[in-house]
Amino acid sequence: MSDDARFCANCGAPVAARDGADVPVSAQGDPQEGDAPDATVAAPVLVPADATSNATPNPDVSPGPDTVSAEPEAASAADAPAVPADTAAKKKKTPFIIAAAILVIVIIGVAAFFLLGNKGTGNIEFGQDTEVELAVTTVIKPRGKDGNLMNSYDAYLINEKAKGDVSSIKTTPYHLTVKGDQGFKPSDFKDLPNNRYTLVIVDHDSDDADSEQKIPVNYDKENKKAPSEAIIAVPSKPQKAPAKEDGKTDEQKAYGLFLDKIKELTDTYGACGSTEWGGSYNLATGLCVADLVDFDGDGMNELFVVYNTQVANPNVDGWMDKQAQSFKSEVWAYRDGKIVKVFDKSNVEHDNGGVTWVSVHQKDGKFYLMTQDSSYTDLGDAGYNETTDTVFYVMDGSKFKQDASAHSDANVSSDSSDSTCTINGKDATSDELLDFQDSYPAYLSYGLINYLQDASFYGEGTYYPVNDLPSLVAKTTQALEEGAATKKGETAKDASYSADIKTVSVPVPDASSDVALPVDTDWTYLQFSKDGKANGCKDLNAKLKESFDADVDATSSWRLDLSGNGNGAAEVLQNRYDTMVSLDGSIACVFQERYYTAGGPHGWNKNAVVYYDLSKGTEVDADVALGIDKDTLAGLASDAIDAFVRANPGISDTGDVRDHLCEMDRYGRDKAGIFFITRDYEMGTYADGSHVIYIKALNGDDGLVGTSGDFGN
Repeated sequence: MSDDARFCANCGAPVAARDGADVPVSAQGDPQEGDAPDATVAAPVLVPADATSNATPNPDVSPGPDTVSAEPEAASAADAPAVPADTAAKKKKTPFIIAAAILVIVIIGVAAFFLLGNKGTGNIEFGQDTEVELAVTTVIKPRGKDGNLMNSYDAYLINEKAKGDVSSIKTTPYHLTVKGDQGFKPSDFKDLPNNRYTLVIVDHDSDDADSEQKIPVNYDKENKKAPSEAIIAVPSKPQKAPAKEDGKTDEQKAYGLFLDKIKELTDTYGACGSTEWGGSYNLATGLCVADLVDFDGDGMNELFVVYNTQVANPNVDGWMDKQAQSFKSEVWAYRDGKIVKVFDKSNVEHDNGGVTWVSVHQKDGKFYLMTQDSSYTDLGDAGYNETTDTVFYVMDGSKFKQDASAHSDANVSSDSSDSTCTINGKDATSDELLDFQDSYPAYLSYGLINYLQDASFYGEGTYYPVNDLPSLVAKTTQALEEGAATKKGETAKDASYSADIKTVSVPVPDASSDVALPVDTDWTYLQFSKDGKANGCKDLNAKLKESFDADVDATSSWRLDLSGNGNGAAEVLQNRYDTMVSLDGSIACVFQERYYTAGGPHGWNKNAVVYYDLSKGTEVDADVALGIDKDTLAGLASDAIDAFVRANPGISDTGDVRDHLCEMDRYGRDKAGIFFITRDYEMGTYADGSHVIYIKALNGDDGLVGTSGDFGN
């Protein structure tokens, strides 16, 4: 080839000269003249895998309707420029190579779409804090640890902070067993109401202890935000902090320090409790709230606490405002081996009737705390001015920062009213202000002041009335104790506990005579041991002995009063027996038999059940010990009483037994089941006596419900 050889400007192939000269040719074979613009490569036809660059075209085959041709309109052979055979072959290879490359890219892209991009909601992993939006038709497909879709698993929807059966996978009515990798839909759960849940998946094919996987979901039948399909994967990295050199994770250290904070606040302000207040209210006292909330979404919980520094005097002016100011809220977070206070603003909310509470709000998967600062000025003649500043705070990294704010200013007189509103500093209407506040719905709410007769709450989310706060604090404490343990051997439930019955002969006076000598009567009380050592429960044992001694002193010093001047006690304790009827881990259930008399023809019993958490040395309510909320217990007891009456037609429930279904000292547990105790006159006459009625079987014997048990002496 001569030094003046010409090459294709696009593919580099040598081209033949016309009339003895080399002429540059475009990829289409058209001659380029002067400054003519470069030609554009036409879209290639996707060729079959067995096609070759020098294959002879079949003149009998024409492109189909969906085929895109890469060549221009066909020209006659005479019009086509002469091209050497080797050049033509090279020219044909170029579009084929481009076509093959594009084909590979398309195949990879399609595969990537179906394997990765077809999740519908992006990367979803078990253990994340962001809620997954679900509609009735959303298909949910969980993956196992191996990355493949699960083929055999159980799916549960629960609300761990709610009341009733839905709070646990053991009792929730929303349960599916799925076989195959087709997934499931919310519509597969029968009568599933719109709500926020925790989706729990238990993989049948996993031998790991953590085969149970959880993720929060927000279900709304018509949820417009929900994807058509949600594929949920097991996270590739652990959610908890890695172990440190001392063998404890950051979470274990944090939980231990949170426990210390709870003890400190309890020692300072008292244990969580309640008291009747102001004639018509139930007031939370002591450490009112202790709950674990992951405010910053980093996988480690913060400790949210509310405590009552002082019970205000309801007989002084401004007593409601004074009491509201006595509630203090704090959030504690773990930072570099210690816990620090990251929030301490007043977030108390209340209505016009005095009902008071605090809430954790939620928006777009994040948690918020709200403060409201209001001022009221009486203008006379039925007029007033009221201003309110509302601020929502979100935890960002190491501290809470302001996320949004609103301001309202209302002027009201006897004949007119006027109000102005702003949202984040911009003018807004009253309706826009309401929409703004509604966009941060309550997720968790904790009652601080309830009505005595009605503890209902009309906000969204989970609500804890005043009487349920002690159970909440106890559950949080238990979770912290278990989370702080380095290994299972350190948890309270792995310790070995036992009870020893102590019997003492007590001189009991004759309640019907002031001259008869006392009769020695055996009384009992319990002393507990941990790992065979009574010293392991010394604080609780001291309290039990002190209570027993007080009863002995009261009975020994009792005298029948025949003077009519009111001297002496009206009743005397004649029999006192304590029996441990069950021990579940560190929770002991004790049946207390007490018989009193006041000198009449017969006395009466005040039998009761008490639960002790031996790991803490404290009493716990039955709903906490049994893991069943009060309303559910009451419903079980009512049904069991009906069954008991049907089986014992001579006994009626015409007494007031159903007025006592919410009293937690009526519910006990033994090896056979959970029972409810009645007292004299509550079912029929005195002759009908008191009863122990099973309300739930624990041994699989459904026939146990409605039958009678027997405890004590």
